[in-house]
Amino acid sequence: MKPGLATIALRRYDVFHAIDLASQAGFAGVEIWGKPPHMPEEFDPEHTARVRDRVRASGMKVSMFGSYVRPGLPDFQPKAEEAIKIAKILGTRRIRVWAGNKEPHEADEDVWQDVTGELKEFALHAEDEGMILAMEMHGGTLCATPEGCLRVLEMCKAPNLKINFQVLDPRNPDLERVIPMLGKYVVNVHAQNYRPSRREPDKLELCLIREGLVDYDRALALLAEQGFNGFVEVEFLKGENENENVMLDSLQKDAQYLRELTAKYQREG
Repeated sequence: MKPGLATIALRRYDVFHAIDLASQAGFAGVEIWGKPPHMPEEFDPEHTARVRDRVRASGMKVSMFGSYVRPGLPDFQPKAEEAIKIAKILGTRRIRVWAGNKEPHEADEDVWQDVTGELKEFALHAEDEGMILAMEMHGGTLCATPEGCLRVLEMCKAPNLKINFQVLDPRNPDLERVIPMLGKYVVNVHAQNYRPSRREPDKLELCLIREGLVDYDRALALLAEQGFNGFVEVEFLKGENENENVMLDSLQKDAQYLRELTAKYQREG
């Protein structure tokens, strides 16, 4: 396993400064966030090449392109084509994708068929280009539950359609059930953590990855048992809404923790 950073965590900066900060913190790779100010709305091959070159010059690699390609939207097809072009320029084989815009309990059979049909076609095209699609586990999509993830995978039957894992409910991480269910499909991990707010205990607040309700040591142990050996990425930083110094201190502490934790479960290959 390797420690990484999703550059959305540093979205207040331009992408080049975000890459520099990630390198200085000791990450091995970055997932390039697919929205401004990190990537323009319209495909820009020159900008994309400059991003790739900055990452390489920093000694890191691009772990994944964090696209917003989503079946069901009018721009799905052109954005899917663009995502492949961008990933190829960045030098990564992984593209983050979204499983529609409805949760499993909201989706009728037509939605399931439409979303999985488009995802399968995208996956087949991506496979021809040597790419892997990593579906974001996220609310507002068919991957809002682990069972939803499995159903999408089973309906698509595309060997290069995988999962970008994250804990869906910090209050109930359910690691012992969810990771054995999905672990063999996981190709990337988004790490963020929460704890009850000191001011409002009924609400959760973002905290350091080592401090929250989710036990990432246990999560990575379970993922390692399933054969996972990819990037574990900081996605959001404690202090982002407080001040810059707190946020950058969190960046250093989360980076150190993920370096230690991924080294513990790193294997050759």
